[in-house]
Amino acid sequence: MRVLFVEPPKEFWFIMGEYLPPPYGILQLAAFLESKNKEVEIEVLDCQAERLDWEGLERRIESFDPNVVACSGLSTCNTYTIAQTCSIVKKVRPDALTVVGGQHFTFMAQESLRAYPEIDVIVRGEGEQTFAELVNSLIEKKSFSQVKGISFRHDGNIINNPERPLIENLDDLPYRGYHFVKDFVRKYHFTMMAGAKTRYGLIKESRGLYVVTFVLNGNIGMVDRGLKSAKRIADEIEFCYPKWD
Repeated sequence: MRVLFVEPPKEFWFIMGEYLPPPYGILQLAAFLESKNKEVEIEVLDCQAERLDWEGLERRIESFDPNVVACSGLSTCNTYTIAQTCSIVKKVRPDALTVVGGQHFTFMAQESLRAYPEIDVIVRGEGEQTFAELVNSLIEKKSFSQVKGISFRHDGNIINNPERPLIENLDDLPYRGYHFVKDFVRKYHFTMMAGAKTRYGLIKESRGLYVVTFVLNGNIGMVDRGLKSAKRIADEIEFCYPKWD
């Protein structure tokens, strides 16, 4: 089983200066999947960091020949980019399962599956446990009907499985899979922080939505999620520091 995580080609957000952030979401998903199933072959493709256009993405998909492709979604502004990525997947590897997630697709799962036939499965809310279980169901050739937290098509209908409970202890999550990105330190930077090509990393001490809760009206189910422990935050800093030192 081969799983490809993709950060698609897209424009940088120039309002923040030259800005190339690591694809933290898919790095977390990749690390969690690896921790649950060592037999899955995992690749993370960051098209922005590798300066790949859509043709380059198509060649990499063809070369890796994935069974599952999971796209980095996040917000509404990325919707069409994600749909285009899934279209390319279906062109190159029609039988591959295309999976998306993030805030927009969580909130608009029903509408998105109607609008984009190239998307097979939407992972709603927190993705780690749901995505790992989805991949395992595919490996074991089981129905997706028992995978909580997903929306998908079946016999022409859109199925919305029950919600998955949130992860109780964020300390249980593995560290992000930085090892999936070659030359991680040299690729990512945020020039507004301290000058040209400044390397940086982020330590997230919590999970949830705060500033944008008025937009979602609390319906996404991830508001005020709580904190990691002080020890976990310190351990994560210690884990990350040598990578940027």
